[in-house]
Amino acid sequence: MALWRAAGLSLALVLYGLLSAPAPAEIRLVEAAIGALLALGVGLLHPLSVATGHTLLEREMPPWELPAVLALAVLLWCPLMRGVWLGWAPGDMVRDVVPLLYLFLPVLLVPTLRAAPDRAVGLLTVGMAVAGVGFALRWWKQAEWGFGAVGIRAMADGGVYLLNAPSVLFAAIGLPAFGVGMLARGGWLRRVTGVVAIVGGLLCLAALAGAVHRMALGLAVMAFAALGLWWLRRAPLAGLGVGVAALLLVALFPESLFGALGQVAEKTRLAGANTRWEEAEAALGQTLSSPAAFLFGQGWGALLANPAVGGWRVSYTHTLVTYALAKTGVVGLCALIAYFGGLAPRAVALFRTDPALGWAVVAPLLMALGLHTSFKYLDTGLLLTLAVLAAERGKRLPTH
Repeated sequence: MALWRAAGLSLALVLYGLLSAPAPAEIRLVEAAIGALLALGVGLLHPLSVATGHTLLEREMPPWELPAVLALAVLLWCPLMRGVWLGWAPGDMVRDVVPLLYLFLPVLLVPTLRAAPDRAVGLLTVGMAVAGVGFALRWWKQAEWGFGAVGIRAMADGGVYLLNAPSVLFAAIGLPAFGVGMLARGGWLRRVTGVVAIVGGLLCLAALAGAVHRMALGLAVMAFAALGLWWLRRAPLAGLGVGVAALLLVALFPESLFGALGQVAEKTRLAGANTRWEEAEAALGQTLSSPAAFLFGQGWGALLANPAVGGWRVSYTHTLVTYALAKTGVVGLCALIAYFGGLAPRAVALFRTDPALGWAVVAPLLMALGLHTSFKYLDTGLLLTLAVLAAERGKRLPTH
């Protein structure tokens, strides 16, 4: 059963990347199909057990899961009741609750996937990579396949912001790293697959450079530098091969590479922090408007006059910290800190056991949970799930 659940989640990711959007404006047939596959992956009894707190009595838990279940209870019910009390629109409340459930997908999915952790990790990795390449290819089609414009001019993100999906950065880092590993192991099938993986990853990386996604590019450079040093220490020949390939890319495409660096610097000069400080000030002002707002926020469904979008009243901010403060107050922010504090050791452990997967997972999570709206996206929750499952492989843990 765990294997079928993981396969369904992988298919959901594929549909997400090929046919949906990071933040779809409406529920179409493809979004309904993705939702159905997620529901099948999560099941029915476990979410009810988590929502009622009964799961705390059912079984022994690993250290991260207890604070996660408690944090989900706090973040689901307190802001929900606050939103109902203040009379916010039901549609706006749903737009907040669904991303919350995405963010806590490890709580809902990991216990049901532990029976087949290796295959679940493999299926989720493949689904995430295909989703990232799918988003990138759709963006390239939208940009009329203008590969020559990379480093020459900044290309538009487009109306649905396909490249904001964390799966794109996952594929940009993970696929070249996995491809190098396949080339090193030998065998014609592995080598062909490795070349395809590297090409897919470079397509994603070039898309991020073309649209000048500064944080994603910076994290990708950091990841490749760290992986290059790791390869050089563990497998010097492979490390030297990667270094030679990187120098060859610089020699073949100097204008694109150095032009992209120049565009990052120019965008930083012109845009700075993209009004994140002004947005944080507005969120903090809303939080300090009353003692109840300070403790519990304005609740799910609350709107904020956001300076980052010209003062329009919207249901989001661009960082998870300001979003949590405005909607859930200090109590909710503390619950989030407890949740991520429990997950952090798993992510760190992944760097030791599988550095390539570790960087592919952690880099987009740093982007999503740090300075980006993508903390509300489906692939962020599935990346968290992948991080926990991958870190728990080989350990004796209680199954659901």
